[in-house]
Amino acid sequence: MGTKRNMYTRKELIEQIEQCGQSIIDNAESILGDERYFSHLQVDFQIFRSTSQIPCIEITRAFIPEQQIEDKATYLELKQRKRGNKK
Repeated sequence: MGTKRNMYTRKELIEQIEQCGQSIIDNAESILGDERYFSHLQVDFQIFRSTSQIPCIEITRAFIPEQQIEDKATYLELKQRKRGNKK
């Protein structure tokens, strides 16, 4: 009868860190987003020693509202262009 492990091994933890890093690399473009007035980005990942939990990546992205920077006419023009590009 085998015993169930409740802790990841060092090798498994290293693999989880590598997997999180690769996922961040693979998704870099979507993580950054396409807001015109990007302010800042935070990428965190957590790994846990307990085998009852799996790694997770958390993305926090902030941007400035367009109308804080652009006048109303520019804002509406750029908004219309963006809609046109999605079609």
